[in-house]
Amino acid sequence: MHKIQIQIRFSDIDRLGHVNNSIYSQYFDVARLDYLNKTLGKFIDWNEKTLVIVHIDNDFLLPTLIDDTIFAVSEITRIGNRSVDMTQQIIDDKGNIKVKSRCVFSTLDIKTNTSFPIPAEWKKAIEEFEKRKQ
Repeated sequence: MHKIQIQIRFSDIDRLGHVNNSIYSQYFDVARLDYLNKTLGKFIDWNEKTLVIVHIDNDFLLPTLIDDTIFAVSEITRIGNRSVDMTQQIIDDKGNIKVKSRCVFSTLDIKTNTSFPIPAEWKKAIEEFEKRKQ
């Protein structure tokens, strides 16, 4: 599991006084990139063989206010042959879950525009980071 603090910007707040639903995608992007850099940074070449999001969904549970201290928690929950599932949550410093998200990554070879089997070293790096066997 990976946890990173997220900065709430003034421009994230809507007329209702809470973080606009569209902003959470940016928060999750920041956390996903940090997770992938920490787990696959030495293996992945974003210009050759990479991961791309092919599905995403969010459940909005509680509003986030400008004074909240929030974190994005990310975990890879499944490693398939050519795809990976990641679950994420935005939580506050009291442990309240604000938003839940699930996304599916697929492998992509940039040069051939096709998917490829997830390399063994990617699987191992993720499993070691998550400290469990998939």
